[in-house]
Amino acid sequence: MNMREKPGSSPVSAVIADLIARARVAQRAIDHWSQAQVDELVKAAGWSIVEPAHNRALAECAVRDTGLGNVADKIAKNRRKTMGLLRDLQGAKSVGIIAEDRERGLIEIARPVGVVAAITPSTNPAATPANNIINALKGRNAIILAPSPKGASTLTLLLGYVHAELDRIGAPRDLVQMLPSPVSR
Repeated sequence: MNMREKPGSSPVSAVIADLIARARVAQRAIDHWSQAQVDELVKAAGWSIVEPAHNRALAECAVRDTGLGNVADKIAKNRRKTMGLLRDLQGAKSVGIIAEDRERGLIEIARPVGVVAAITPSTNPAATPANNIINALKGRNAIILAPSPKGASTLTLLLGYVHAELDRIGAPRDLVQMLPSPVSR
């Protein structure tokens, strides 16, 4: 499948429609999950990049295939950004009633917004999608990522790690997908 075909052309539209349909099914499968289950899902996604062997492999792949940065800096960035996000999200409510203002009679209820689309830069082909995945999953949303052309191999590797973690906790793999290559601007 060549993703460089004109938008709206039948083959590309069919591929996108299939990804979205699969993402919606996966999202419905976790719609009833508790805050504790969602938090475990988020931690699993985070672990997929910060696990030391995964982090090194992702950093090496990113530098080799994009020609940008160096491995040591990529390792540090992947860990720092992901651990910082996990710290910031720890304890944040994203399921059910998340706030109540009894004086004004307001109740804030968290619901998924739908399938999220995210574009991945060549400069950050592992940490940015990992953080996009974590943020989407925290809200019980599915996500479809568009890799940069040079960063597609890094995103493919990351998704392998993410899918292994999703399998481990019994979450649907189709919560996290990517556009097939080749992807153009």
